[in-house]
Amino acid sequence: MISTIQATDRFENTEFSNEVLDGMALPLTTAYTCSQCGTQIGFHKRDFETGAREHRSNLKPGVARLLDEFAREHIPDTRDFLDWVCPQCGLAARVYVRFWAGGKHGDAGVSLLSVIEGQPDTDEVRG
Repeated sequence: MISTIQATDRFENTEFSNEVLDGMALPLTTAYTCSQCGTQIGFHKRDFETGAREHRSNLKPGVARLLDEFAREHIPDTRDFLDWVCPQCGLAARVYVRFWAGGKHGDAGVSLLSVIEGQPDTDEVRG
């Protein structure tokens, strides 16, 4: 079963920017909380900046294919993403991101949008 969730429901922080507000830099890290076992997985802004732009999955090919198919039907923009497997329970997860630039001179960042999670349990995705 695969489901879609707002990134704000799984991540501590969903906005990254190089902008400094009131003398303070915005957070560079966030943690994802696994919906199945509660394990927290840490991420850094650069994980999204480099990994999501590669357009390459970190999942087994069969699992990645199932998530791709689900995302095409349920997620408006599926171009940039980062995915992983929970090290504790094996839940496959993927976050879709949007890169942006603008606002103040030189400001650029990344927004975490939607998460899809699933534990496909078929022979076709094993191995």
